[in-house]
Amino acid sequence: MSGMTDDYRPFRDIRSVEDLLLVRERLAAAPARLRLPADAYYPEVCVWLTFPGGTDVFAAGGRTLLAATATDSIGWRLLLTEHGYLRFEADGEDGPACESIVPVHSALDPVRDFRLGVSIGNYGWSLRGTKYAAEASSYARVRLLAAGRDGPLSEIGGLAEPLPIDLAPVPEELEVAEGVTEIAAYNAEKADRLAAGGVRPADDLLPLVPGGSSFGPRWIDERTAEVFTRPEFTRTSSYWVFLRVEDSDPMPERLLVHTTWRGGTNMTPTFFAGADRRSWRRVAPVRVHVGPGGTDFAAEFDARKLAGQWLASAPPFGDEERAALLPWARRQPDTEVREIGASVEGRPIHLIRVGAQEDGAAPHGVVLTCGQHSPLEIMTGRLIEPMIRRILERPGLLEACTFWFVPTVNVDCAHYGGNGLNANRRNLNRHWFADLQPETTCAIELLESLREAGQRIDLGIDLHAGGTFRNHILMHMGATDEVVLTEEALARQEVWRDLLAKHAGLRRADGWALPQQRLRASDYLHQACGATGFCLEMSSCSYFDPRTQQTREFGQEAFAVLAAGIVSACEERFLT
Repeated sequence: MSGMTDDYRPFRDIRSVEDLLLVRERLAAAPARLRLPADAYYPEVCVWLTFPGGTDVFAAGGRTLLAATATDSIGWRLLLTEHGYLRFEADGEDGPACESIVPVHSALDPVRDFRLGVSIGNYGWSLRGTKYAAEASSYARVRLLAAGRDGPLSEIGGLAEPLPIDLAPVPEELEVAEGVTEIAAYNAEKADRLAAGGVRPADDLLPLVPGGSSFGPRWIDERTAEVFTRPEFTRTSSYWVFLRVEDSDPMPERLLVHTTWRGGTNMTPTFFAGADRRSWRRVAPVRVHVGPGGTDFAAEFDARKLAGQWLASAPPFGDEERAALLPWARRQPDTEVREIGASVEGRPIHLIRVGAQEDGAAPHGVVLTCGQHSPLEIMTGRLIEPMIRRILERPGLLEACTFWFVPTVNVDCAHYGGNGLNANRRNLNRHWFADLQPETTCAIELLESLREAGQRIDLGIDLHAGGTFRNHILMHMGATDEVVLTEEALARQEVWRDLLAKHAGLRRADGWALPQQRLRASDYLHQACGATGFCLEMSSCSYFDPRTQQTREFGQEAFAVLAAGIVSACEERFLT
């Protein structure tokens, strides 16, 4: 599958940066007021103003170039100070502000036509009113831009820190200062780079594929092609890299992949290549570049070595992989596959049940949920086949325990290659108790049916993945004022922590407590089902191998090692 299938349509059908244009207008010399579209979807804007050559860049007291206002939002302004520096200010006494590092006349020649602009991304705005809006605050950034009339805009300053959640990047109205001859505004924080002229498209080299990330692929010189990660449910940039690199003629020597990265234990900028989507090997870039504030991440590859292959930031478990797993599972003994619900957009959500007993009859039960978030986290579905193979080799375990696997909870996100929310722009792992989503509702109904059938659930693991974690992270239950853990629950948890460390390499030194709340799947597994509930973050960076007692670089074998370890832990717990 090298290109798009006929039934695959990217989210909102965004194919180029021009699909994100808000306004482009030539202006008279007088001040102007512009209304922006009311349906801007992304919490991002990039706007620049064109000035005629000979414009004075100095003014007593400075001048306001652009003022943004909205009814239910904090306003913001772009100014030129009396000393020629570009400045961003948000309304309010303590509103965030920043100035360019250099004056604009250090970056351009004001004798010729020139452009000044600002780029704002405030992910928290799209999640305002939710419990997890504050989590998105680290995805905020302001960039100050300057350039001549032609050529790329230069970043001459900015702000890489949280913005007020109630600051809407895309306002209802823009007031443009006198002297501006043209304005362009896009609903994309990186539009200054995506809309750069003088480049040839490279769609034949880097076609968009289902669940893929190719956006704006282009040749930037005879030796070099570049590609950006494409828009998804709530942002125009992503950390998910999943590309098909065609063997084209001509073939570039260099491939630059532009992604986003928050730094810290965030989604990993590690890469894997494969010819067939089944076998993956780690591939190292020729060089990498981390931009100011650690939010941009660019990796350069030798494109000739990737010709005819896939490139991904984790071995994917998308529509194609799930479509292969389900019929395979149906053919296995003591294994059942059934549909338990559908996503926001109507895609089926499946359950795989493994065990010799009927629901409610086995003495023990284990539930594993995979893929609540991004494709990096969805990769945990690759654990299921090796786990099933190992379980089926153990008749005693089949009789003693029933296993339930949900291969992908967030199937819409997997289909589109999103960062992690569902099509309702909800973080599914925050909606297991309130504002239930179709995806969490079907999982909850499954668990309720098991409880009504009298089925005991001993262990529940909600699987996540993809961070630059130093080995896999097992997050155990922590007590809070909201949820008190009994001595019995704590004792059971300690037994499981010992077993998972011994067999699966999930060491206590690598993990930490996740306070019990009324939000997540692991919360629900304990509070509603009585299970020992863990959140397991698979690292795609490294893992501790229990066989060698050493940390190893993450590779495809890590799935089999972890799968075997979880099954062995269950075997020792239930059969000895």
